[in-house]
Amino acid sequence: MAKTPFNPDSFDIDLKVKDVVEKFPLLLEFDYQKVSLNEELIKLNYEVISPDYEDKKYSSIEEYLEIDLDYIV
Repeated sequence: MAKTPFNPDSFDIDLKVKDVVEKFPLLLEFDYQKVSLNEELIKLNYEVISPDYEDKKYSSIEEYLEIDLDYIV
C-alpha cells in the first residue's frame, strides 16, 4: 500500500468572523475602532488571514463578519 504525501491544503477550512461570533457572543460588545478585532481573536486562538481586513476601520463587528480567519494551533 503506497503512502500518500502530506498535503497541508487538505486541512483548509472556510472560517469567517461570523462563525466565531456565534461561539463567542462577547465579541459583539466591543468598539472595533478602539479595540483591535485581530487582537481579540488571537486571545481566542483565531487570527485574521484576509487581505481585506483593515484594523480599527469600523466600530461594529457586523462590518467584519465575512473576513477570513484561521485557527492558531
